[in-house]
Amino acid sequence: MAIEPVSFDSPYYPYKRVIQSNQLKGAEQIPYKILMYLLDLPDANGYVPPTSNDYPRARLMRYIWNDGPRPLDGPMPTTQEKLSMLFNGDEPDINTDEQKQRHPKGYRLFPQRNIAQSIIEAKTMLKIYPGRILDDSDFRSVFGLQAEIWTNPNLSGNTKSTAYDRTFDIEQCLREALAGVDIAGVGTIRFSRQASSYNGSEILYSDSGLNGRIVYFSTNWSDSGGEPIRAY
Repeated sequence: MAIEPVSFDSPYYPYKRVIQSNQLKGAEQIPYKILMYLLDLPDANGYVPPTSNDYPRARLMRYIWNDGPRPLDGPMPTTQEKLSMLFNGDEPDINTDEQKQRHPKGYRLFPQRNIAQSIIEAKTMLKIYPGRILDDSDFRSVFGLQAEIWTNPNLSGNTKSTAYDRTFDIEQCLREALAGVDIAGVGTIRFSRQASSYNGSEILYSDSGLNGRIVYFSTNWSDSGGEPIRAY
């Protein structure tokens, strides 16, 4: 049988891709999309984010924005204040007076794992990034995600309420806001071990003295990601 030539335009030249498989194309955007959902911003449809603590994303924003006691009694950050906490890779360091004015509480939300050591200060942080990826087949992956929650111990226990652990309070908000939600471009968020054997949560320890928790959750991902495959 004659071998079919491979086009110069093929991303696999000079070889031929013979199995259609999941390439995770676009999955690199998942952490950012999840954080944008958690920010709960107004949209062009006229949506106005609720500020009541009955809503998990409202509580989450208050826990991350308000450092003092009774954070749920504190103000809800404005749209601009919410966005000011989201890490901007074009300006990784906040040094100038102008930058400090635009980011009055620094960066607190990160769609990645590694951040500059200088950013780790006495404040609350949430980092969401890809974790363990399990390939069910050539066509589907269980895409694991990890959420790191950090806070200074002086903040963790100062809620002045019966819910003393700010890091666990944030985990609860994440679970309530995300579990079972089908996020466009991400998929349905799941926390059960039926979805992934790595799902769950645990305490994080740090030499810097910060209190931490890590939450493992997942979504299913599949894509065609390439040219049609011809069976031989």
